[in-house]
Amino acid sequence: MNYAQKLSVCLLSIILSLVSVLAFAESYSTTDNRTIIRSGFQVQRFKGGNTDSGTQGLMVGYRSSRYLYKGFSLGIEAVAGAPQDGSIVDNNVFYTGLTLGWDQSFLKILTYEFDVLVGYGYGKSDNLGVSGDGFTIQPQVGLGFVLVNGYRLSFLPGYLYMPRTNGFSGFTFSLRLDRKAESLPGKAVND
Repeated sequence: MNYAQKLSVCLLSIILSLVSVLAFAESYSTTDNRTIIRSGFQVQRFKGGNTDSGTQGLMVGYRSSRYLYKGFSLGIEAVAGAPQDGSIVDNNVFYTGLTLGWDQSFLKILTYEFDVLVGYGYGKSDNLGVSGDGFTIQPQVGLGFVLVNGYRLSFLPGYLYMPRTNGFSGFTFSLRLDRKAESLPGKAVND
């Protein structure tokens, strides 16, 4: 990736971050005047590529969102790692974007959720001889458990689509641990 591409990725990441901060700065609240925030970390396994062996790797990410109305949320997510097992210097991918999600709990201990990330990313794999940057979209569907004090553990299969980055579109399997609260580190929300 040349200097101009790296600069464009950094600028787009900054713009996306500013948009999400401005969206969060407005006073979004639920119908009962509570501001609910959900944030946490995830570990993601990637399986994709356009070769027989494909790429398989491990990535980590951070996600933070604010509930706009009942179960609907708007947030930002960033994921980075090695899409192929091995050195992150020679094999890496990074993407970030805005997320729109919906989640609900049932039976008091289970949750289900649907979300989609739309953003920008880049990737490079010397082993496969591919690299590029561009538009990214990642829909996910999840099932999880409500733990204690607002914490949730969710399993989310999804699909990462990076059309301009040949070899980095494929299925993802994420394990996310996050916390839902009225305001971090405020009162836990278990619904």
